[in-house]
Amino acid sequence: MIRSSQLTLFEKLIKSESNLLALINQSLTTRSKILITYFNQHCFNIYNSNNEYKGLIDSRFTVFLDGIGIYTVLKLFGYRDTQRFNATDLNYKIFKVFTVSQTKLFLVGGRFGSELINNQKLEKKLNIVGYQPGYLDEKDIPALIDTIKHASPDVIVLAAGVPNQEILASKLSDHLKFLFLCVGGFLEFYFGTKKRAPQILRTFGLEWLYRLVQEPNRLWRRYIFGIPTFCLNVFRKKTKG
Repeated sequence: MIRSSQLTLFEKLIKSESNLLALINQSLTTRSKILITYFNQHCFNIYNSNNEYKGLIDSRFTVFLDGIGIYTVLKLFGYRDTQRFNATDLNYKIFKVFTVSQTKLFLVGGRFGSELINNQKLEKKLNIVGYQPGYLDEKDIPALIDTIKHASPDVIVLAAGVPNQEILASKLSDHLKFLFLCVGGFLEFYFGTKKRAPQILRTFGLEWLYRLVQEPNRLWRRYIFGIPTFCLNVFRKKTKG
């Protein structure tokens, strides 16, 4: 069941691309620390089952809506000034800002070879000053903090999946003052190691179906069980007024 705190969460969600882009530009200009992540139906389910993640989202993160599921819920609850967009498309726009301004990035997560990190097949390359692949154990964090300090980036991009990336970002932010941006699997699309759904499916909010067909072993639980759970929670809250 949706708890009352989730109404506060819906209130705080950034509901337009322009507002988030403006916030990122402001953070880069003032070099202020801010933790940013997305929030979709999968995140919503984790929010209801993982207290650590819930606490971080409620208290430490700036959060923007991602995808048709959360967009529909916001409309259902009366948030009229809400723009439909998804994190992947928005991240492309954010990374375009990074390339134009040559923002110094430190990437954490995924497994990308040096040829992708150093020889990006792009018109203008990202300014990547460091990369830490894979998932980290608690004992690896102090060394990562020292490496990031030495690299002196403007932005730390975390691509470790929900809720691992948010938990790691929170731990790093206790020792580092940068902009933290959680992007999930976006780097796989950006570096071309994974293909996105055709535009027609994305237009109708069916990108999740394409991903399920592509990676059934990894994603079947998220969508086959996750979507009905998400809908049921929303229905219960709505019928209770």
